[in-house]
Amino acid sequence: MSVESMQAIGVETGGTVTTSKKAIVLNVSREKVPEACAKVAAMPGFYHLSTITALDLGEQIAVMYHFWKGKTFAVVKTLVPKSDARIPSITPAVPAAVFYEAEVKDLMGVFFDGNPYMKGRFVLPDEYPTDAPAPLRKEADPAKIRKMLKLE
Repeated sequence: MSVESMQAIGVETGGTVTTSKKAIVLNVSREKVPEACAKVAAMPGFYHLSTITALDLGEQIAVMYHFWKGKTFAVVKTLVPKSDARIPSITPAVPAAVFYEAEVKDLMGVFFDGNPYMKGRFVLPDEYPTDAPAPLRKEADPAKIRKMLKLE
């Protein structure tokens, strides 16, 4: 994987590339995530999706797809507004994403359109209140959630 390879994918998907010590990051719109992830996964050696992470940035959630090869990560990153926390699933191109996406849905409240695990709970208990914010969002109050679950 080279910066040039990721820049080529960036040109095809309308994204931009940044680098760090161990990662090459491709920033794309949420609509372009499936295409970008399919292209990264098709690159020699980067077929392994290590995980999907999400970070609450206030009004937006950053969703990052980490592909791994040796000591290098290729990351596809997008921003999703909290007011419309939906993104197309990458499972048609990268089937291993199915459970990572379900975990991000439970913990951060981002829905992945096309993923079959979006209806139920994956890592949260079935009793988790539907009117409570996702537990890893900044607005989530653990004390209030414990009370809602009748744990206190």
